[in-house]
Amino acid sequence: MKPTFKMYVKPNCPYCTKARDLIVDYLGLRAEIHDVTDRNTLRNELIEETGITTVPIIFLGSELIGGCSDLQEIIREGKMEMLLLKEENHLLKEEILRLRRSF
Repeated sequence: MKPTFKMYVKPNCPYCTKARDLIVDYLGLRAEIHDVTDRNTLRNELIEETGITTVPIIFLGSELIGGCSDLQEIIREGKMEMLLLKEENHLLKEEILRLRRSF
């Protein structure tokens, strides 16, 4: 089970495209894409939750990464590996709990 990024985007946004390319092509991971165009309620909820008023808004699991420049900085500073390991650990714990409940 690989970590999945969740991105809230708008079509034709170059920053959204760049972030998706970094996640999918550079990191080789999955990105769950949500178009916020014409979804004002969702957009307002995201702004309230994150404080970010631009797109993309990127999460790794439930952890807020930020926007495209934040993602680039995390990669450039070598912090992505630790975030991925943390998310993988979280996913493994959830799977272990699920398996225990099935016994």
